[in-house]
Amino acid sequence: ALGPQMATVSICAKGGSGIVLPLLGDAEQEWPRPLRVVLYLLGLLWCFMGVALIADVFMSAIEKVTSKTTRRIDKHGRSYKYKVWNATVANLTLMALGSSAPEILLNVIDIFAKDFYLEGLGPGTIVGSAAFNLLMIIA
Repeated sequence: ALGPQMATVSICAKGGSGIVLPLLGDAEQEWPRPLRVVLYLLGLLWCFMGVALIADVFMSAIEKVTSKTTRRIDKHGRSYKYKVWNATVANLTLMALGSSAPEILLNVIDIFAKDFYLEGLGPGTIVGSAAFNLLMIIA
């Protein structure tokens, strides 16, 4: 059981470590706390900007896919354009899948951090969250 060993040393204290932070180990603990706060907030802002850019590209891709049309000719020779995708259903389904991505990523990180020992968040969170998102967002 990893619980008691992990709870003894805080990430912010000397000798403490998380999955990613502190980046430079114990040497980083000697920096002034306000400097570390500013640097961590800048890193967090940089991550949010990356997520915003990826979401923008993702939404552009959804619009491109759902706007595809096909041309059909009836028996009288008239040409009609039909949409291949129902845009509402496609957008809601992809939104439901996209909203499940944070839980999936969190669980993958949790599994790697505990050397593939499943506890805590677990796969039940993924299945429950994905089912809820798909059923409730689409409804």
